[in-house]
Amino acid sequence: MNRNFLYIILILIASRFIGLPPNFSPMLATAIFMPRLTNNKYLQSFIPILIILVSNFFLEAVNTSIFLTMLSIFFIAPIVSRVINNLLYSCLLVIFCWFIFVNGSVWIASGGSFVTIYIGAVPFDFKLLISTGLYLSLFHYSELIYNQFDSSNQKLIDRFI
Repeated sequence: MNRNFLYIILILIASRFIGLPPNFSPMLATAIFMPRLTNNKYLQSFIPILIILVSNFFLEAVNTSIFLTMLSIFFIAPIVSRVINNLLYSCLLVIFCWFIFVNGSVWIASGGSFVTIYIGAVPFDFKLLISTGLYLSLFHYSELIYNQFDSSNQKLIDRFI
């Protein structure tokens, strides 16, 4: 495995520890963007999950059912992105899935009011939508700049492996 690929993984793990606001992380955007970085379908889904699993050992514990639901969203995000092949629509659909399934898992785990849980989640999930959109924009324009200077047709992570 190439050192550069390892650096990308370490930077993404470190991003989970810097002082970003809650629900403001590049991880979901990374999962959505993975099909543009590698053709390997296994890497597309498992790199974001691996990063979440490794970094979560050092972060505050999350309810197991909620955590597994979150991991499933990170697993399907690259699949959705690959099938839709549009970053904006992929972002909106993945955030909608997050809103429905993760908050449903919170509702099941907490036993609170269904309506209260979903209404209370709107500000947090809106921040997630904004951060995912901003990071996807950053990734997209970085990709455009990279492609202007690189003449190969090989995707970025595929070059490292």
